[in-house]
Amino acid sequence: MSILCADIGTSSLKTALVNIQGQVLCEARISFPKTEFNQEGLCASDFGDNPCCLPKLFSGDYWFSALQEASHKLQQQQPEEQIEGICISGNGPTLATTAGEVFLWNHPVAPALSQEIQGELASHHLFSIFLPRLLAFKKLFPAEWNKSDKIISGPEYLIWRLTGRFLTILPEKRYEPAYWNKEALEKLGIEDCKLPDFVEPGTKAGILLPDIAEKLGLSPQTPVFCGGPDFMVALIGTNTLKPGKLCDRAGSSEGINLCLDKNPSEALQKAGIQGIRVLPSVIPGLFNASVLLPDSGTRFSKVKKATAPHLSYQDFVEALLQNPPLSTAGFQLMEELAVEVKVAYEKLSATAALTGTKIDSTICTTGGQAKNPAWLQYKSRVVQAAFSITACADAELVGNAVLAYWGLGKFSSIQEGAQALVHLSHVFEPQK
Repeated sequence: MSILCADIGTSSLKTALVNIQGQVLCEARISFPKTEFNQEGLCASDFGDNPCCLPKLFSGDYWFSALQEASHKLQQQQPEEQIEGICISGNGPTLATTAGEVFLWNHPVAPALSQEIQGELASHHLFSIFLPRLLAFKKLFPAEWNKSDKIISGPEYLIWRLTGRFLTILPEKRYEPAYWNKEALEKLGIEDCKLPDFVEPGTKAGILLPDIAEKLGLSPQTPVFCGGPDFMVALIGTNTLKPGKLCDRAGSSEGINLCLDKNPSEALQKAGIQGIRVLPSVIPGLFNASVLLPDSGTRFSKVKKATAPHLSYQDFVEALLQNPPLSTAGFQLMEELAVEVKVAYEKLSATAALTGTKIDSTICTTGGQAKNPAWLQYKSRVVQAAFSITACADAELVGNAVLAYWGLGKFSSIQEGAQALVHLSHVFEPQK
């Protein structure tokens, strides 16, 4: 018995079958067709102020086709395994219409329009993750916006395709200001009827539609559960759900996260510590403080492609450490990035001290860097902190399994599920 876990990335769909012991029985990663905006290592700033890029929306059909292919591959690898549920997470804020026209999170918005939107929000004293993207989508693609009954984000689009149910996954009720409410939508002229009601992670959205079940090769009684935003599901999948726990979510971008039982915002302001984003945790009463390195992986990817496109990332890092002159720029960038993480860790350590929180002995890593032992060992030496990895490098997948099993009633809380399913596989201790 296992959960089919799926996480929608920018360039690919990551999937796995995960059982209730947290074992990843098999994995399948399906790449999406390359478009202008979903290539590895690209971000909005790469496109500058180029309005000719805007009409080329992504297609949600790629997500469904990838899930269909992944489902069959997973079942080929584990033909005797019974799949008792599906759970889906994804990056954001990516938005989609019911016709499958997708405005990706990194789809560029011209600076003039971005400033106009920020001005609108500021005039109404609104600060949100989703509202700027919703406004940009509506202004840039009015025809697509107007003809769509609903506007949904990535995981919700795929959940709707599977079950026929519209919903919006809110990580925790304290996140409402970071998403929207009826009053905010009214002020900005956004039709609230286009945005589905909020549900919590782990909610059972429904069961597979009969024709969808046939395409996936699954029982039509298979339940579909709500994962949520990938950053939140990754924190579940690394068990960063207790005060003092640390997580380094390291891919194209990077975020070093600290779980707290007190909101540190006031203490940080008094101490003059800047550059820390404070958000609610998915666990009521807890908070997540983070330092974001928005393009760490992207910067390194560009150097690698320019220097050694034939090498894997792991081989490139090992080659740089053994022979720095191979790419002076590459080695210097490694040093820069490691120092940036060190600064982030020191800020979060100071935050923990301000709140009287005992910090954990290791930083649990997820994402592409979790598959690169040499890089983690090097970071551990520079940061002078231990880095750990779990049995699944893509923690979102295990996080989805936790939510699905909680939704099935197998655990009394998300924390209990994470404690049962998340297992450390290796710790990289700092070396002198």
